[in-house]
Amino acid sequence: MLFDLLLKIFLTPENVIGLLWSIATTVCMCFIFKAWKEKWWKSLIPVYGNYLIYKNTWKRWKWLFLLELLFHLLTMKCTSFMKKHIVYNVFYTVKTYLETEKIDLDISVEKMLVCMLLLLMSGFVVFILKRVTYVKICTSLSIHNAFIKIGAFLFPQIFLFVVYIIFARRQTVLTQNGMEKMNP
Repeated sequence: MLFDLLLKIFLTPENVIGLLWSIATTVCMCFIFKAWKEKWWKSLIPVYGNYLIYKNTWKRWKWLFLLELLFHLLTMKCTSFMKKHIVYNVFYTVKTYLETEKIDLDISVEKMLVCMLLLLMSGFVVFILKRVTYVKICTSLSIHNAFIKIGAFLFPQIFLFVVYIIFARRQTVLTQNGMEKMNP
């Protein structure tokens, strides 16, 4: 019974699709790391994998991964604050209503607005930074096709895999051509 309830809560189409997109992104990044001649499992290590992505794409600006990390922490802090603030005040209001039959809702609108603005701003910055990094992944693998880059910006789960396939085919052709030149 509890298992059925948990399935109904967590096994929604949105959660399943989100999980599949996350798995697809993770698999694509494993292939991209392989193309960079890095161990594929390094992409699975949260902060180090992010550092390697920025090191291979942004070169001199690799410290930007710290900016992304900072904005992720800000997002988590704002989300935590909003949950605590709302939940605490709702329980406090219910308790007060049960004791005195008066509604005393004490939610600071200013704090919530500032927190929501920070949350939106940090989410937007992280989104843009990640998407530009996906485009730079194409450049780091010598793929300059505008269609592929736009696709990597909009749908990285699909197009990063395409980028790897194009890169792998080029490497195969280069290797075969090199072998033909060595063995006339």
